Amino acid sequence: MNNHFKNNILIVRDFDTNKFFQEENKKDWELFSFKDFIKTYRKLLSLNLDSVVIGIFCVRDNNFKYFLKLLLVFMKAKIEYFIDNQGNIEYFSFWRFIFIDTPLFIWELIFDLLLVIFSWIVLFVFYLFPKRNSLTSSGDKIYQQTQKLKEIIYLRTDNFRGLQQGGSFTHFRGVVKGFDKLGYKIHYIGSDRIEVPNLDFLQDIIFYSKRFNFPEIPEIYYNWRFIFKAYKAIKISQKTQGIKFIYQRHSIFNVCGVILSYLTKTPLILEYNGSEAWIRQKWGGLLIFKQLCYFMENICLKKADLISVVSEPIKDELLKLGVTKDKILVNYNGVDSERFNPGIDGSKIRKKLGVENKIVIGTLSTFGVWHGTKVFSQAVKLAIQQFQIPNSKLQIHFLFIGDGVERPECERIIQESGMEEYVTFIGTVPFTEIQEYLAACDILVASHIPNPDGTSFFGSPTKLFEYMAMEKGIVASDLDQIGEVLEHKKTAWLVKPGDINNLVDGIFKLAQDRKLREDLGKNARKEVVKNYTWEQNVKRVINAYEKPYKSKIS
Repeated sequence: MNNHFKNNILIVRDFDTNKFFQEENKKDWELFSFKDFIKTYRKLLSLNLDSVVIGIFCVRDNNFKYFLKLLLVFMKAKIEYFIDNQGNIEYFSFWRFIFIDTPLFIWELIFDLLLVIFSWIVLFVFYLFPKRNSLTSSGDKIYQQTQKLKEIIYLRTDNFRGLQQGGSFTHFRGVVKGFDKLGYKIHYIGSDRIEVPNLDFLQDIIFYSKRFNFPEIPEIYYNWRFIFKAYKAIKISQKTQGIKFIYQRHSIFNVCGVILSYLTKTPLILEYNGSEAWIRQKWGGLLIFKQLCYFMENICLKKADLISVVSEPIKDELLKLGVTKDKILVNYNGVDSERFNPGIDGSKIRKKLGVENKIVIGTLSTFGVWHGTKVFSQAVKLAIQQFQIPNSKLQIHFLFIGDGVERPECERIIQESGMEEYVTFIGTVPFTEIQEYLAACDILVASHIPNPDGTSFFGSPTKLFEYMAMEKGIVASDLDQIGEVLEHKKTAWLVKPGDINNLVDGIFKLAQDRKLREDLGKNARKEVVKNYTWEQNVKRVINAYEKPYKSKIS
């Protein structure tokens, strides 16, 4: 962090900085993530500032807002306001904060306390219910019935607020299209709409409440609200179509799937991508209702009929928690190999960015802590220095495609290293255009890092399979599943996770040797088409679901 702050401060959370800086001069602003703002708050209190602006997804969303206003009370600035991605502005008023916001916040805290008590009581009673063995209870009869049923209820209960980019959305679209190809109808019930190209399916939307300031309460409240509203929609489907099973993407503070499964007597397949409680605790920076959060997660794991996980480390985690082996399906993520293919033309993007005659090294990321984008950022200067050797004709450029919490820190690393002319931060890209940006790259990087607490890396990066499908030279961390899917010197150049020098050496090797990166790309494409398409992913889910029936009647 620089010792000399600029007079204008922008604090961002799920905010499109690119749009903001179309109107403002970026050089006049100091950019902070929420976490960095809290760390630097004491130093900022001593400054006389022109502007303090808080960029959030939606100004009508109160989550954390009261606490941010409380921090603004003590800052010295000529103007203080909130702004969202749509350009809506809400100015901070000291008197409104004292006489309106504070009394409402006190009433909210009373409601929050009652909600948490209610949740504990209901969940404890539900936890004591005996497990309903819906997959094996009736054998032949149930199996014959499920063969005829073609509707699947897909629950997605996280608060993604209209966003459409990232691995979770890629997974959703892939699974939905995979089910569709196999002849199943999807009835999606979630917190917002999700676009799937060239596919229409029934969507029931149950929006999150924006009224709560206290963190985690919106998620707990939404759990009960979702159950009440989704139950009605599922009962209608049961009467008109008949439901094969409920498929839910696991989310934090949520037991919707298991309770709806009990209420409707429908089997539940839980897609579990890791402990959301652990992720919030380790990477989210705050987990207030820790015991309640883990209790809700354990209920889901105990009462789901089948749990689909994306990696072996997650399976090992579940076995340690007492989940039986026959209830777990290890099912790696995949790719739509038709949508991501080597025939896509990236020349328009290269021309737009002015990198037509350069070797372009790119990474696709939502800038999560585990993505290693800070390591990639630190590698840029070393890579440039290594390429600036006498008589070298190689010119390289780096692309950061996407947006997320670690982006401000990555931009700061590039800025302080003086490498801005060699780097472009693209920001959020519509999911329909991502493949063009990948096509514009010569080398694609997945610089994932180990978990800081020493636990196994449990992810299954969707971008990894997209890289392979694009037939590009890949430089990737040799880390758990990444090192299992990719083979060093055959489908990718693998490097030691978190080792900046090793990462630079890998990039340099592929940049110098065009034939090597082309051979690696061709081999990677063959591998991903053979083993890792979404249709294959969905077939594994269906087969695992029907296995108890088949074994019962065999």
